[in-house]
Order: sequence, then structure tokens, then C-alpha cells
Amino acid sequence: MKKVLIGMLALVMCLGFVSCNKESTPNMADIVAKAKADGANWSVDEWKDAYKQMMQAAKPMMLELQEVMKSMDNGGDDSDAANAAKFAEAMAKIQELQKKYGDVEKLMDEFDSIAKGTENGKKVSEDDEWAKSVAKELGRPEDL
Repeated sequence: MKKVLIGMLALVMCLGFVSCNKESTPNMADIVAKAKADGANWSVDEWKDAYKQMMQAAKPMMLELQEVMKSMDNGGDDSDAANAAKFAEAMAKIQELQKKYGDVEKLMDEFDSIAKGTENGKKVSEDDEWAKSVAKELGRPEDL
């Protein structure tokens, strides 16, 4: 019995350490501010890290948007009424996402503009293969 209690205590402690060490989602506004302040001096690797953080921060929004896009599938019913209903429902959900995620699109555009204004940032922004590999690594939807 004593071994079971010690084992359970060890398990609880491990779970506590793991949950405390989880990475939090990066803050886009902070990343954009850092890019404005220091981006001109960043190396290609530093730009890649910043882009990866931006993609990680946008992932929750992208996943929700992907769900909205999936909901537009009307299960084979191609009638105009079914299409109109699905479209209206999707638009309402997209408006909710816009309220929920606020300035994400604006911050992403601003970040991309800052990157393209620097030599190293431009290299990273134009590296489509790298972007695809990071998106895959982060589990970001491929169709967005």
C-alpha cells in the first residue's frame, strides 16, 4: 500500500511539473513590437523564430476558421436554400471570430510589412517551403 501511495504522489508531482512547463501562446502585439524595435538587426534565424511565434499565436484562430469552413459543407444538399442557410451561418460564425480575435489580421499584416522591409525578414517571408514545413510542424491547417 505504501508503494502505491508513493507512486501516486510521484505521478501527481510529474503531472504538476508538466502542466507548469507548457508553453503559452505567444502574444502577437509583443512580437510585432519587438520586430519594429529590433527587426532590422535580426538574423534570418531570428526572423524565422519570430514568424514561427506569429504562426503559433494565430493557430487557434486558424483552427476555428477551418471548422467554420467545414461547416459550410451541406452534406450533398445542393439546393439554393441549403447553400444560403449554410453561408449565412458561416458568415455569422466568421463575424464572431473577428470579434473574438480582434486585431490578429492587422497584426499579421503589420508584422509581414516590417519583415519585408528588412533584408533577412524578406528572405524568410519569401521562403514558402520553410513556411509550409513550420505550418505542418505546428499542426496548422493546410487549407488556410
